Amino acid sequence: MLSSLWKRIVFTDWEQRLSAILTGIYLYQFVIWIMKEDGLWLPETVVFVTGTLSLVAVTYLIPHLRRVWRVLIQFGLVIALHVIGMGYHFVAVHVTTWKNALRWVALNAGQLEPYIWFSLAAWLTYLFAMWSVKSRLRIFVLIAVSILFFAIRDSFSTIFLWPQVAMVIFCGFSLLMVRHFAKLKKRAPVIWETITDYPSSLLLPVGLIVGVITLVGFLAPTVEPVLTDPYTAYKVSRGESVPLLGKGVSVTASTADTSSGYSRDDSHLGGGFQFDYTPVMTVETSKRTYFRGETRAQYNGKGWELSPNEKKLPMNRVNLNTLPLDPRFDFSLLKTQEVTQTIVMQREDVFPVLFGGYAVQRLVEVNQGENPFQRILWSPRQSELRYTGRTNYPKEYAIITQEPILDVAQLREVKSDYGNKPEWAEYLQIPADLPERVKQLAIDITKSATNPYDKAKLIEAYLSEHYPYTNTPDESKGKSKDFVDRFLFEIKQGYCDYYSTSMAVLARSIGLPTRWVKGYSSGTSPQSDQMREFGILSQFGEDIDADAAGTYTVRNSDAHSWVEVYFEGFGWIPFEPTSGFALPNVFPAETPPPVDPTTESDPVTLPEETSQAPSFTWLWLTLSGVGAALMIAAGAVFLLKSNYWRTWRMHRKQLKAVNFNQKIIVEFEKLLRMSRRKGYTRLEHETMREATARWSSQSKWMKKDLETVLELFERAKYSQNVSTETDYQTVSQSIMKLKEQMK
Repeated sequence: MLSSLWKRIVFTDWEQRLSAILTGIYLYQFVIWIMKEDGLWLPETVVFVTGTLSLVAVTYLIPHLRRVWRVLIQFGLVIALHVIGMGYHFVAVHVTTWKNALRWVALNAGQLEPYIWFSLAAWLTYLFAMWSVKSRLRIFVLIAVSILFFAIRDSFSTIFLWPQVAMVIFCGFSLLMVRHFAKLKKRAPVIWETITDYPSSLLLPVGLIVGVITLVGFLAPTVEPVLTDPYTAYKVSRGESVPLLGKGVSVTASTADTSSGYSRDDSHLGGGFQFDYTPVMTVETSKRTYFRGETRAQYNGKGWELSPNEKKLPMNRVNLNTLPLDPRFDFSLLKTQEVTQTIVMQREDVFPVLFGGYAVQRLVEVNQGENPFQRILWSPRQSELRYTGRTNYPKEYAIITQEPILDVAQLREVKSDYGNKPEWAEYLQIPADLPERVKQLAIDITKSATNPYDKAKLIEAYLSEHYPYTNTPDESKGKSKDFVDRFLFEIKQGYCDYYSTSMAVLARSIGLPTRWVKGYSSGTSPQSDQMREFGILSQFGEDIDADAAGTYTVRNSDAHSWVEVYFEGFGWIPFEPTSGFALPNVFPAETPPPVDPTTESDPVTLPEETSQAPSFTWLWLTLSGVGAALMIAAGAVFLLKSNYWRTWRMHRKQLKAVNFNQKIIVEFEKLLRMSRRKGYTRLEHETMREATARWSSQSKWMKKDLETVLELFERAKYSQNVSTETDYQTVSQSIMKLKEQMK
């Protein structure tokens, strides 16, 4: 009796159970790959997708369950996982119009975003994989494509994916064995009955063979690769160097290019570089900033060096007190905003300085108090926190900075002349052999300005608008001995060092004191809480603050340089001349317009409606779901049996046209989010037309496409006109061009 029961439990739907378990293991290898890719998924996404794969696999263990019911149970479990995991709470909205209905969907279903889309995609992928493993040919194709993918990604990246390849092969052969025994059961039931009666006669030799092979592979010695991997061969064929990645041979080829990073030689700028996306540090900050490192004042015609005065600057020991300011600089008119930052280093490198927003006011903590302030000095003249040690660079430190609030009206009133002040000579220094055409260009650019601030802004805008960004400038076009002259008149393309050095020299040519700054740009931040709250279902979301507080990951590729210009009473003010970049500056808050108390509000947003909402219960959700399904089914039957079907068909074109309006709006919102990441932000007081006009003046080559997209967006959102498919295609093509131009 027990033997018969055991056989029924083990062998009922055994093929489906084994296939489901092996398919789940196979799909999880892709999750492991994504976890190895830095920053591709948030940790929460990994948890939800892994939970989805596990729940779907469990449903296949339920015997004698029809396919329709299994799919419904799987869908319900996926929704339940996100309801619990996201802390869902029901929001009631009085539905009187279709807009209210959309708002109800956004406020309720939107709470499950964005992770629900990843989980639903994982669920559908699981269903597709289960269909695929029912055929030997499809199993071969699935496994071959997966192995090819993992092998290529392993060869062309720094991550190690051979364990995933091995597991995919194991799952593939196991699935083929399952298919073989399933056919054996149908074609030779007598043999199959014998196997079920004596399963050890099969499982023991199979397990022994697998165990021996695994043990031999584990104990086998590691050998060097016989062939060079494709990635290394490709890089060497282009004359580029390949670092040792821990899974191949190290090959070095002579090249003028290097990888991006902070420690490039400043005294001899130029050449190209390859982007290195290795994380350097993560910064938890109360506002997005650039991360300032060092400054230089001496331009030698090829790059930047410490001036004689900078080499003899006095240093101060650092303690818990406020860091002193240099009395030489006047900050009497400057207003600031306090920013707190905690920096956690991700690399073992020893940097000459501690990084942070400008300007550092106080060092709060180092290594959580274990190694407070040792080997750290403060240079008031350069506003630098210098690290004098050769080892044990701080792994974590916290600082308070005072970011300048730029009052443009007051900055335009600064009229100081530094030409006859010897103490400012180092910040006005230019080589004696600087070509005259550089000086003349500075005069031509700024001839319309009447004050130093506008002159600096004109130089900043000129460089940003007239010279395209590239990390591999064509140095063969350059003949001049001077780096700035070569960039401005011969190469005419480059990266941040080209722009920042040129602005510093051009500004000095017309009497503006400048210094060159190197550090890191803002880095990248994970999806903000606001984005998670509203998600793609909502068209009623708020603008996302691109400069908001958060945790930012700074990589080698974010190494950057910019310029600071001195203004009497305000001190050193940063400028960003590099095309495609924008400083996260702070401006004085404007007084908001008075609110008219007689203005009627949308009834959907009235607090009474939300406060009177019925409480969320599982019973309510179940009854609502069943009721909605019955109503939909009844409505479908009614429409198919009545003349309403023809009416719906007649209005179909009109509905499609409305959808094109919505599609254009969605595409435009995607462009805004992407542009914020690239430094093209909209200020609080600006309309969209004003913002795009400013972007066009910043990067003139985008003007035509920006105007096209803005015009069609405004028509789709604000007018009664109906957009066509041609309009939508025009918007899509223009946005694609803009994305390429913003890189």
